[in-house]
Amino acid sequence: MNKNIISGVVVLAFAVVYTVMAFRLPPPASGSVVIGPSVFPGAIGILLIVTSVILVISGFLERRQDKAKQAAKDGSKEEGEPQDKKKVFLLSLFLLGYVVLFVPLGYLISTALFILSVTMYLDRKAWIRNVIYSLAFPITVYFVFDRVLSVYLPLGPLG
Repeated sequence: MNKNIISGVVVLAFAVVYTVMAFRLPPPASGSVVIGPSVFPGAIGILLIVTSVILVISGFLERRQDKAKQAAKDGSKEEGEPQDKKKVFLLSLFLLGYVVLFVPLGYLISTALFILSVTMYLDRKAWIRNVIYSLAFPITVYFVFDRVLSVYLPLGPLG
């Protein structure tokens, strides 16, 4: 198995659970609401499922090409395999921590911590960019959901 297959399967498992939970959200209390609370999380979950399936398929295609190359070269070893498994495991732990901390810390804090931890793990040299991304992304998404879409995200201790 290559990194795309492993990553795709891990993300697919998360996406299925996430999507099921998204569609179990209770309907809005008001009957006049056109878009219910499960629409956006459900759409994100479905898109996540589709992209993870595409990732798995591309992994299988890449694996087939690698086997053809190995047959031509006869016996070359794939480099970086232990590091890729370690990355997938650690990124999965970051994602689990994000899910666990989402409600107690709220959207803004938990998302900023998640993005900062993942970007710092993947590229420590660009720490200024990582801090900017980890602050700009959740704030922008929060204001779009809060002000434009009227979908209220949990604020945790900031509320």
